Amino acid sequence: MKTKCFIIVFLAVFAQSITSCAQQKLSVLTFNIWDPNDEPFWGKYGDFPEDDIVIYLSEDKADILLLQEVSLENGRKNQTYQQIKTKLEKKGYIYSAYYKPNYKTGKGDIGYYDGMKNSGYPLAILSKYPILETFANQTDGNIIMSKGVLGIKISFNKEPLYIFNTHFTIGAKGTDAEMEKVTIPFINNIAGNNPVILGGDFNSPSATDYPNSEQTIGEYTYSSTTDQFLLDDGFVDVYPIAVKERGLVKDATCPGQDDYIKRVDRVYSRNTDLYPIKAFVKNNPWEYVNLVDHRGVYIEFKIKKNEPN
Repeated sequence: MKTKCFIIVFLAVFAQSITSCAQQKLSVLTFNIWDPNDEPFWGKYGDFPEDDIVIYLSEDKADILLLQEVSLENGRKNQTYQQIKTKLEKKGYIYSAYYKPNYKTGKGDIGYYDGMKNSGYPLAILSKYPILETFANQTDGNIIMSKGVLGIKISFNKEPLYIFNTHFTIGAKGTDAEMEKVTIPFINNIAGNNPVILGGDFNSPSATDYPNSEQTIGEYTYSSTTDQFLLDDGFVDVYPIAVKERGLVKDATCPGQDDYIKRVDRVYSRNTDLYPIKAFVKNNPWEYVNLVDHRGVYIEFKIKKNEPN
């Protein structure tokens, strides 16, 4: 009898230990799904590949999905985002947040509802963790971001963790102001000194790779100053920390772009307890689609005290 009790206690402690270890890791995937409303592009391939997208998003079992360009189709009964969201719920992503920007007022809609009309490039966050609060912002009253910032609060390792998703305009001259005047103050106001993860499509070069630089490519001018504002505020570009052997081809999230802007999809953290231990850029999701625009970026964090950041 004592032996049986000992085994039961041992298994209970062992199970608790496994659970505790599992809670020490958190993974994030950021991906620009390429506007489903872009009929000229997707029409060449028949239709938007929702099932392929769901597999692409869920196959690495990331805890948090940061999605950009989850645009809605006008006149469709079952809109793409709702279909993707429903299918991902069956894979554990039962919590979600959504922001549809408003280009004119800077005050868009927080939260998706059936039949929502198409507007801009909405942001979405899907989570396996319960979302305690949702936040969104697009303006400080003077400056209106093109697509805004969407954030959530979850409880991780028994502490609050804030996760934000954003998407900047490509080559916009006002991008620096969007970062400095709107994005960073909004995040700081919401999260304070708590752990923060920020990811998305920045449409600008990384200041880690190209510090204090600017290039005009075609009709757009790109600058790493946008990214530098984040670094100056204490954020860390986590991909170069987790990936020791790097290269333009391996790191490219937009392989069809100029070298200067190949790595525009990035993830940042601002807290030494959030240490990146694994990262990679996903392969092209569909062999039959020449997707040169964006590829998903997977980051895995471990909560570890006193780890160098």
